[in-house]
Amino acid sequence: MKRIHIRQWMVILLSGFLQQPISGMMNPFGIAYFGAAYMWPEHRSLLPVVSLIGMAAGIPQNMLLKYLGILIGIMLITYILEWKKAWVSQQEMLLMLSLLILSADVGYGLAREGLTLTAAGHQLRLGAIEAVFGALGFALFYSVMKVFLKETVREEPVEEASEENFIRCRLGDMASSFRKLSHMLTNEIPEKEGLSEGEVAQAFSELTENMCASCGRRTHCWEKEYYDTCHSAYNLLHIFSEHGQVERKQVPASFRRRCINIDGFLKETNRVMQMANMNLRWQNRINENRLAFAGQMGEIAEIMDDLSLELSERKENSKKLSDVLIHKLEKKRLKIKKISVTDEGSHGRRQKIYMIARVRRGRCMTVKELAEIVSEAAGQRFIPEKDNPGVVSRKFAVYELVEDTRYRLIQGIARRPKEGEPVSGDSYAFIYLDSGQVLMSLSDGMGSGERAKEESELMINLLEQMVDTGFARRSALRMINSVMMFHGDGQLFSSMDLSVIDLYSGICEFIKVGASSTFIKRGEKVECVTSGSLPMGVFPEMDCEGFSRNLFDGDVIVMVTDGVVNRFHHGNETICDLLSEMDLTNPNAMASEILNEALDQPGEVQQDDMTVLVCMICKKSAAVL
Repeated sequence: MKRIHIRQWMVILLSGFLQQPISGMMNPFGIAYFGAAYMWPEHRSLLPVVSLIGMAAGIPQNMLLKYLGILIGIMLITYILEWKKAWVSQQEMLLMLSLLILSADVGYGLAREGLTLTAAGHQLRLGAIEAVFGALGFALFYSVMKVFLKETVREEPVEEASEENFIRCRLGDMASSFRKLSHMLTNEIPEKEGLSEGEVAQAFSELTENMCASCGRRTHCWEKEYYDTCHSAYNLLHIFSEHGQVERKQVPASFRRRCINIDGFLKETNRVMQMANMNLRWQNRINENRLAFAGQMGEIAEIMDDLSLELSERKENSKKLSDVLIHKLEKKRLKIKKISVTDEGSHGRRQKIYMIARVRRGRCMTVKELAEIVSEAAGQRFIPEKDNPGVVSRKFAVYELVEDTRYRLIQGIARRPKEGEPVSGDSYAFIYLDSGQVLMSLSDGMGSGERAKEESELMINLLEQMVDTGFARRSALRMINSVMMFHGDGQLFSSMDLSVIDLYSGICEFIKVGASSTFIKRGEKVECVTSGSLPMGVFPEMDCEGFSRNLFDGDVIVMVTDGVVNRFHHGNETICDLLSEMDLTNPNAMASEILNEALDQPGEVQQDDMTVLVCMICKKSAAVL
């Protein structure tokens, strides 16, 4: 930054030395240099002062008025041209400079020599010559100045781009490591449905060692009748594998007659095989946990890949808009050090503006006023991010503005716990994401009461924390499924119903994991979105189904738990008919109406928790100015 500051001062100070007439009482190169330097906004505060001092020191008083008028003309016309658009272009400044020099020479000469045809022709020739030299000087100075100043401006972005590339590469390496770890953990861990031959042989050895080692008939059974004894003992183990228990009547008659401790042998057989089966179950549980942990490593790799991709795709998209904003804000007495306009968020639809700015002396402005100025210049509404300070200070600070959403949501809720239960086992949340999306989540814990409430709340809390952190929805659900598999000695089971509404595009994504149907009401038409997936926590590999729909102004989304659907005789069909005939526009009233209709159905008392979420999408009239 120090080199940039020095070079800018060099450009400004050099203008004072160049304001000297070279020959024939003309100074086209001084004016040309001023015009080229005035193209950079950073010079506009000190450049006229330094140039005027140079003129006063080197130009005769009878010429000072002419060149001072040209300088004022350049500044005034530039201000007028930039009133409704971005910075003046090189061609516009060149034309402005030439015409001002020509008109000033003719007007000054005629005022000095008198208004005659001969004097007019002579001054016109002199003015044309000075205008041509001024145009050539401007082209030369602008080209040199563009390289001289632009190189320094590019130093910082190059450094930032290099740092972004380093971070992106590091994220890619870490993602690759986690993915390899996931693959290593998932290799060769098939679920075992029964004991292997080796495990049966080991159980056989333990059984005969415990029961036959000290028996007085060992020699008779394992030497004279070896094959029959061995075959009978193996049959007992296989009988246990098939039936889970060995009874006396299942033992071959020859073995019962030969064994003097048949009851003890059967008891030991059942014990040994129960221990072997218990080890088998624990091994399968360990393999499940290992597979779940491997899935988590894979999800972490996917998250890192997504972040790396986001860094590579996030770029400044609108130089023209940046120029317009700088122009408008400078006129409002703000000093802009840096400004960046990027496309972010879902589908790349959301524009975000980062700026480093401060107010000039004697100016006071709130961040809300700043957002209004930016909205007017950009032609669309921008609002301050929630972490912004309230006032633009006199010291440089970072301010973030984000494009306002096209839609807003109105939500309604109605719920009722199971008959006889103090609390509902259903949990829900409306999560407003930084990407301009709203995540409606509804979880139904298995059963009812406190236990079901703990399960569903755990699901909702984990989902909210992970999505707020930046996890993709499906990645978050898969990791939560792993947590449910790990949780405690007994597994937890819970459904998860998600509706993710993009408030910029109106696209809604429905993700269902063992959840009930969701209904979309558009006027009198109702669409039912269903899924046949299993709840979370059942298997290490989660069964997840997704659907997408385009929503429009006035559309209504209705999410219910299975307690509501099961109250109606024809389930989803009855709810569709009910919504089709409903003319309510208040989401709270709609949710209450659906719940009351469910409670009024004939039959037994309420057998499950019941929750209804209703959400209406409405278009903002002030989204675009």
